[in-house]
Amino acid sequence: MVKKELVELYMKYKKMHIYTEAKKEVEDFIEVMKLALERDEILILRDFGTFEIKETKRKSAFNPRTGEAVECTPKKYIKFRVGKELEARINVPKRRGRKKAITATSK
Repeated sequence: MVKKELVELYMKYKKMHIYTEAKKEVEDFIEVMKLALERDEILILRDFGTFEIKETKRKSAFNPRTGEAVECTPKKYIKFRVGKELEARINVPKRRGRKKAITATSK
C-alpha cells in the first residue's frame, strides 16, 4: 500500500470528502513519528507496536578483492515490534476441513 492508498482508506474510515485534508492529516502524523524517532525516542503505540532506534556495532571486515581490513561504521536502524492486538488481528486462524452439510430433519 502506498501513501495515496493509505490516504484514501483514511478518508473512507473518517468519512471525509476532501482528499487534501485527509492527506495533510496523514502526513502530519507521519512527520510527528519522524520527529520522535530523530530524537532517539521509543515510539510506543498501544495495541499496534513499538518503533525503536537501534545501532549496529562498529566492526572490522575484509575487502575480498584486496584482502585489507576495513572498519565498518556503526549505523542506526529502526526496529519495529508488533503489538499483541495487531498480531492477533493478523494471525486469525483459518478454518480447515469440510463444511458440515446442512440436512433437513423430518418430523
